[in-house]
Amino acid sequence: MKRTIYIINAILFMACCLLVTTTTPNVKDIDVNNKITYVNSNALTKETPEVIPVSVMESQEEPLEEVTITKEETPIIEEKKEEVKVDSPVNNNQNSANDNNQQQITEVLETFTGKMSGYGADIGDYTASEHYIGDSIYYNDKEYGQIRILSGGSEYPYGTIVRVKNSNVGTFIGIVLDRGPNIGKDRKFVFDLLFETSSEALRYGTSNNATFEILRIGY
Repeated sequence: MKRTIYIINAILFMACCLLVTTTTPNVKDIDVNNKITYVNSNALTKETPEVIPVSVMESQEEPLEEVTITKEETPIIEEKKEEVKVDSPVNNNQNSANDNNQQQITEVLETFTGKMSGYGADIGDYTASEHYIGDSIYYNDKEYGQIRILSGGSEYPYGTIVRVKNSNVGTFIGIVLDRGPNIGKDRKFVFDLLFETSSEALRYGTSNNATFEILRIGY
């Protein structure tokens, strides 16, 4: 009987030892499993990257300065026009020698010396050639411009142009538009110069040694 109990106890003891051996885990196995679990958990866990706001990432560009381009003012150079001075008729109280100095003479047909007298426009309104002298003692010629009026002899037809030098009124250009007594190349006076009044003509008197240059015969 004791032998039987002993055998049963031995069997139970062995069974208990076997049970403990199969159910009790090895310490090394636990460490390995833990390590594997730790490694796997790190591998599976990924850190979420920090999202940087766009406003921070963008570089702030400095605003461009506004540049106002002003067009340089170009200095205006005013072109100076040369004034052309036109000599107006000289009053008979002044020297009228420069009345026609600007006329360019190309040919002198005849030159001689003689006496020149004067007369006034107050003795009539028209010359012998029917030229009106009530407004002016000057004549506007197409070729020679504004010139004085002369009385001459019949040897010089109306429209004859004469340049007079060394007279009491200086040098001037005249045109024969009138006739008169004692006026002519073979008479007392070669030419007679028209003045505004008879008193003015008397004041200038007679030019005794005037030089006459015939520039044109008639018109």
